Amino acid sequence: MEKGPNAIDGFLSPDDTRVMKGIAIICMLMHHLWYFPTRLVGGSLKSLFTVFDVPSTTYFGLFGKICVPMFFFFGGYGIYKRYYGQKYDLLGRLKKLYFIYWKVFLVFIPIGFLFFSSQVPYCIDAFVYTRFDVFSTRELISNFLGFSSTYNREWWFLISYAFALISFPLIRAIIDRHSARMNIFIVIVVSLLLVNVFPSLKKVEVLGMLGNSHMYVSFFCQVAPYAACFWMGAVVARNGLLSRLSESAKNNGILNPITDIAAWVVVIFLRQSQLGEAFDIFYIPVLTVATMDLLNRVKILKRGFGQLGRQSTSMWLIHPFLCYYFGIPAKIVTAPRYAILSLLVLIAMTFIVSVLLDYLWKGIGFVCQKVLLLRNIFNRPGVSGE
Repeated sequence: MEKGPNAIDGFLSPDDTRVMKGIAIICMLMHHLWYFPTRLVGGSLKSLFTVFDVPSTTYFGLFGKICVPMFFFFGGYGIYKRYYGQKYDLLGRLKKLYFIYWKVFLVFIPIGFLFFSSQVPYCIDAFVYTRFDVFSTRELISNFLGFSSTYNREWWFLISYAFALISFPLIRAIIDRHSARMNIFIVIVVSLLLVNVFPSLKKVEVLGMLGNSHMYVSFFCQVAPYAACFWMGAVVARNGLLSRLSESAKNNGILNPITDIAAWVVVIFLRQSQLGEAFDIFYIPVLTVATMDLLNRVKILKRGFGQLGRQSTSMWLIHPFLCYYFGIPAKIVTAPRYAILSLLVLIAMTFIVSVLLDYLWKGIGFVCQKVLLLRNIFNRPGVSGE
């Protein structure tokens, strides 16, 4: 049966979404490892070539920041499909997000204060090696709730994504009432407001209080249209745009390995040009169709990215400790000195630690269940011997 103009998107299965998140997490690790040499042991890593007279590490490291809009896009896409025709469980979504965050927090922050509180300077950026020099209860609570990210600068993402989850009912109410064209137009307007208008309003003296509003700054003042990408993900899911884009590309004979790779090359170039991040709402759907077409031809790569995608949230939360804030693993990551090798080391270390952390909490949960079970047994009448 032919799909209607507003048919729910069926292009990405949950496993496919995890594959794309696996690619996003590699972009994130590449961005943080290659683009911030002042945070690394020994400074800049060695690049094998230059791109437009720029070291390849800098060029591709900057592009890696596309990971954030990718996570927002696939978040909006997945949540819309998950709750299509159903009541949205906001508390459940926030609980899931924060529980993953707290599982990392409760392990790595104590490790930081116990073992990395007095580190010898090992990089240019003093923020990196002094994170755990001074303990403050207020700072601990603020970071635990996600309102601050002073223990891990890369955790700023948490509160912005939480605001995106909170905004989803409003987003769904709007896009369900309009056509695909109108929804895309609305997203473009939202993107322009988030990047160009709202940040300027907080500088207006009459509205000066906005500059001191944590919620306003976190959600409405963004250097890139992350919330707009979340919105666009929901629009794409609602209107079946990935399926329609894929079908159109197939009908025109432009889906093949060469054009799939070319799509990445073009997007990387455009994003590093004057167009910048503003067009991420369009780049990401194109990259998604091209990537899935390519990976469906190379199943082993698809399975590998899928495994990374399963751990992507934990890997995002964990990897800065391994490449920045904990001196010993940071030295291991940068030991090869060549950018590609260090990236592979960071991917492997972060994935392994993420899996081990998952087993740790499963083990703790298993023990707690057994303790509660035994407690209930011994508390039954007649069992205690009374």
